[in-house]
Amino acid sequence: MMISSHCVQKVKGNIFFAILLILSLSNNNLSAQEQADVDYIDYKELLNNLLVNFKTSSSKIAFLGSAALKKQTASLTPETKTVLTVMPAELKKEQKATDLVNKSKEGVLMICKYFPEAEKKPEHVELYATATALTNNGVCVSNWHVFMNFIQPELNVNPGDSVTFLADLNGNVYPIEQILAYSKDADICIFRINSSSKMLKPIPLGHQLEVGETVHTLSSPDEYMYYYSKGVVARNTANHKVGIMGNRMEITADYAKGSSGGPILDDKGNMAGMVSSTHSIYAQDRPQINLQMVIKTTIPVGSIKNLIRYK
Repeated sequence: MMISSHCVQKVKGNIFFAILLILSLSNNNLSAQEQADVDYIDYKELLNNLLVNFKTSSSKIAFLGSAALKKQTASLTPETKTVLTVMPAELKKEQKATDLVNKSKEGVLMICKYFPEAEKKPEHVELYATATALTNNGVCVSNWHVFMNFIQPELNVNPGDSVTFLADLNGNVYPIEQILAYSKDADICIFRINSSSKMLKPIPLGHQLEVGETVHTLSSPDEYMYYYSKGVVARNTANHKVGIMGNRMEITADYAKGSSGGPILDDKGNMAGMVSSTHSIYAQDRPQINLQMVIKTTIPVGSIKNLIRYK
């Protein structure tokens, strides 16, 4: 029996259509799987749970109060180097931004305050700054201005700030054990938390960046927990009267209050700097109207390394 060319073409057409349909369905399934893998986190619930987690943990391990922490720090000399024995190796391979965030976020911690019930206000927890894990056994870094009430003898501790502690993305809470080193000029404070048997996932210290290089930030501006932003180094500045501790790296990545102490990451996921401050530029200063731009000033990693002695 002879099969006409018309029939052959029709069969080929049907096969081609079937293949296209299978590919289309496969792509749709793949797209659905990819979307299913995206994490959507209830950050408000996480913040609310910190009070419960803090009260549970504080019944098992000691959390230093503000007064005790200030007393402990009184004998610490400014810019004394802290000795660290185990530091993660610098990462060498560039990462996609999504991978960088996922691998770094567990090394980014939240600095919180517990407020007891007072003046008809219920007890609560507030998130007010960010910190970065430097070692897996609890050594972290944040800003001097975040801890200055515990460091400067002339500053009084607010009696309402009964406890300052740290928390991670999973809701685990950690007491501050000891302030190890600090520099007011560099706006750096290195300290240790009690991570118990839990090993932290530290972010490696990298190298200093040049103007134009890409930077990434991960912090908690105004309680917007684990907010990611990307930019470039806009300017590197010096203060020759201060020396290396006066160096600053200005960047274009966004952050705001609550981001203090958050890591500035390079394309490999190393810590290249740390959030410090912002300066808003207005078209008219008094009164301040017509905001034109915000300068974001960070601490370069070289200043952090200058407070560390490796053993």
